[in-house]
Amino acid sequence: MLEAIRKHAQGWLAKVILGLIAVTFALFGIDSYMSGDRNGGLVAEVGDVGISRDELTREIQAQTDRMREALGPAFDPAVAETADFRKQVLDSLIERKALLQDAQKLKILAPDAYIAAVLAQIPAFQQDGKFSQQRYEAVLRQNGRTPAAFENELRQGFMLEVVTSPVALAAFPSNASLTQIARLVAQQREIAWTDLPASAVAAQVKVAPADVEREYAANKAAFTEPEQIRAEYLVLDMAAVAAGITVSDQAVADYYAANAAKFGQPEQRSASHILIGVDKNADAATRAKAKAKASELLQILQKTPERFAELARAESQDQGSAAQGGSLGSFGRGMMVKPFEDAVFGMRPNEIRGPVESDFGYHIIRLDGIETAKIAPLAEVRAAVVEELRKQQAQKAFADMAENFSNLVYENATSLQPAASATKLSVQQSGWMSAKTAPAPFNNATLSAALFGGESIKSKQNTEAIEVQPGTLVAARVIEHRPARLRPLAEVSAAIESDLRAKQSAKLLAEKAETTIKALAKGEEPGLAWSAFQVVGRQPSAELDAASLKAVFRVKADKLPAYTGFARPDGSYRIVRVSRVLDAAAPDPMLMASIGSGVVQAQQRADMKAMIALITAGQKVKIQPNAIEGR
Repeated sequence: MLEAIRKHAQGWLAKVILGLIAVTFALFGIDSYMSGDRNGGLVAEVGDVGISRDELTREIQAQTDRMREALGPAFDPAVAETADFRKQVLDSLIERKALLQDAQKLKILAPDAYIAAVLAQIPAFQQDGKFSQQRYEAVLRQNGRTPAAFENELRQGFMLEVVTSPVALAAFPSNASLTQIARLVAQQREIAWTDLPASAVAAQVKVAPADVEREYAANKAAFTEPEQIRAEYLVLDMAAVAAGITVSDQAVADYYAANAAKFGQPEQRSASHILIGVDKNADAATRAKAKAKASELLQILQKTPERFAELARAESQDQGSAAQGGSLGSFGRGMMVKPFEDAVFGMRPNEIRGPVESDFGYHIIRLDGIETAKIAPLAEVRAAVVEELRKQQAQKAFADMAENFSNLVYENATSLQPAASATKLSVQQSGWMSAKTAPAPFNNATLSAALFGGESIKSKQNTEAIEVQPGTLVAARVIEHRPARLRPLAEVSAAIESDLRAKQSAKLLAEKAETTIKALAKGEEPGLAWSAFQVVGRQPSAELDAASLKAVFRVKADKLPAYTGFARPDGSYRIVRVSRVLDAAAPDPMLMASIGSGVVQAQQRADMKAMIALITAGQKVKIQPNAIEGR
C-alpha cells in the first residue's frame, strides 16, 4: 500500500502536475468541470453538471497552446479555428464530465495520503528539499490558483485513473495474432516496375477557355483572398525584463548562503518494511490482532534479522514491496506518511524497529542505508542562482511595468509610442496577414479576435494589453486594412488552366495504366521497359515511398506475377510487377515484442473509446445548437 502511494507519486500524474507548475498553470481548475455554470451561458449539459461557453473557450485555448508547444514550427493555427477542432474539445469535456460522475457514483475517492505524496514530489513546492506548505500556497497564489482547486485536480485525476485503468490493464493480444502480423510485417516481395510518363497522354489533354471560366465560376471561394491587415504592436515580455536585470556578486552569495540546501541533494534513506495491514477505521480488537502479529514478527527478526527479506515476501501485505524482500528503495523527507518517515529518519543503519502504526496498519521497518545530503559548490550553481534572482526581481518589475503598460495603451488609444517610451520597447510592425494565417503573437485567439474585429479595423485604435501566454503582454493596432476580394479571372486563369491540365493528364494516364495492367494480367506484354528485379520490404526508399509500398503489399499474390500501379508526385504513373513473395522462416522475437506493444496500445485505445462511449451514453447529454460557434 505504502509502495503503491510512492509509485503513483512518481508516475505520470506527478509529472503532468509538475509540467503544469513549470510551464504555465494554464489549465483551469477541474472543480469548474464538476460545477459547470449554473448562472446560464451553458453550451452543454452532462447529467447534473454543465459546460459554460467560458469553460469551453478556456479549454480550446489550453489545447491550442499545448499543440503549439508540442508541434513548434509545424503548428498550423488554422486547425484550432475549425469547427471540427472545437467540436472535438467539447466532446472531450463531455466525456470527462461523464467519467467523473461515474467515478463519484462508484465512490472512488483519492486518499489524503495520496495527495500528500504527490504534492511532496513537486520541486516547485519544496524548501530545503522538503515540502513547504508556505511555498506551496505562495506558488499557487502567484499563478492565480488556490490549494483547494489544485488539490481537487489531483483528486479527480486520481478518480479518472482508477475508473479507466481496469480497461487499460485488461488488453492483451493472442500469440497467434502476433505471429500472423509479424509474418506479414517481415514479408518481402520481388518486384520490377515501369513508368508511364505524363508525355504519353500529353497530346490528348485539352483545356479550353470555357473550361477555365466554368472552374472559376464554380469555385469563387477558392479564388477569394481573405480580409487582411497590417498591424503595429508592442511586446512586454518577462523573459526580456529578466535578461535586463543585473545581479550583484553579493546578492548571489547571500542567496546561496540562505538557500544552499536547494542546490544539492537532501539526505536520502533506503528502507525495507513488512506491513501487517489493517483499516484505520477497524475496531480495537481487529487492530490489536494486527499489532500482535507485527510484534510477533519483530521478535523473530530481533533473534534472526537475516530473515527479514524472507518474512517480507511471506507475510507483508504491501504486495509491491513484498516481492522485493520488503525494499522501498531510497526516499527523502516528505515522501512517506509521517509516522513511517519519523521512524525511518530516527533510526541507525541495519536497525529494525516496530510495530510502527500508520493509516495502513503496522510496519516492521529496517533501515538499509543513509545517503548524506550533498551541497553543490557556489561555482557550479552560480548560473542557476543568477537565473533565480533575475526571475524573482523580474516578477516584481514585470508586475509594475505591466500595470503601467496597460494604462498607457488604454489612455493613448491611437498610438503605442507613449507605452513604448515608458517601457523602453520598440514598436514593431507585422506584414500582411489574415485571421487564419496570422503568425505569433497574433495567432492568440483573444488578440486575433480583438485585431480583426470591425471596431479595431474601423477606428485603428489600440487593443488592450492582452496576455498571449504567461509573462507576455501584447498590445496592437491596425495600421492598414485590405477587405476580402475575389481575384479577377485574368489573374488566376493561368493557374486554373495548369491545374485542369494536371488533373486531366492524371485521369488519362490512370486509364492508360489500367488498360496496360489488364493486358499484362492476360499474359500480354505491350513492349514495356522494365527495371531490374528488386526484393523489397516495407521500409520506404528513394524509389518507393510509404504509399508506393502500401500498394505493392496490398496486391493479391495468390497468382503470380501480379500487377498494381499508382500515380507518382512527378505526374508519371508507375506499374509494378510482383514476381515472388518471400516469407520469413520464423518471426523475429524483437519484432514480435514491438508488434505486441502496438497491438496492446491499439486494443487499449479501442476499449477505452468503447467504455467512455458507454458511460457517456448513460448520461443525459444536451448540447446547445450554437455550442461550437465562435471562440
